[in-house]
Amino acid sequence: MAEHLSDEEQLESFKRWWKENGIFTIVAVVLVTSGYFGWEFWKDYRQERAETASVLYQKMMVAADVEPGDKLSVSQEASVAEFAGNLRDEYANTQYARYGALLLAKVAVDKNDLDAAAEQLQWVANGADEGLELIATLRLARVEAARGNLDLAISMLNIEAKTLASAYAEARGDLYLLKGDKSAAYESYQQALQQVSAADNRARSLLELKLNQVASIMEPAEEEQDDSGEDA
Repeated sequence: MAEHLSDEEQLESFKRWWKENGIFTIVAVVLVTSGYFGWEFWKDYRQERAETASVLYQKMMVAADVEPGDKLSVSQEASVAEFAGNLRDEYANTQYARYGALLLAKVAVDKNDLDAAAEQLQWVANGADEGLELIATLRLARVEAARGNLDLAISMLNIEAKTLASAYAEARGDLYLLKGDKSAAYESYQQALQQVSAADNRARSLLELKLNQVASIMEPAEEEQDDSGEDA
């Protein structure tokens, strides 16, 4: 038996293999090629949309530029609303659309339109990455508190906030104090102080001030309880 097939035998063997497997080879090549170019097209498409959204966001920020402490003019509000609306309608899957909604929420709060602010913040929190979701939820809790929904606001802040743990604890303290629960407020401020960065002197000073204020409110109440117990 020959060690190697003749040229004619090799050709016949290839013809048989091609008849049995050729169509599958073509399909595989087409699928791989189309998959590669399809993926490249999708990446280019997403990149192009992200760049367009970035330009719109930059224009919105320019339109919203005011001196510290000043509010937007009527024309500025209209421009910001237009850019943010465009981002949300056309580029909702980008972070820039959510940043635009955050700015709209701030504008709404400044105008005391709490319903509009809540709607924007709810949209941001729904589907955002973890960091942005935590920021939106913190702001939404304060808006809900301003709307009179204190218990709801506090429940929104009773989560593991990771890098924003101190800010969440401080906000809980503010809301508990607003509710009249001084003990819970004091405990929340303590938690916030324990979790705040040691290098953040401003935040630490503010938390210490809040703790001292709550402590001064709690002490007279405790003294009154002691006095009533002695009279009895």
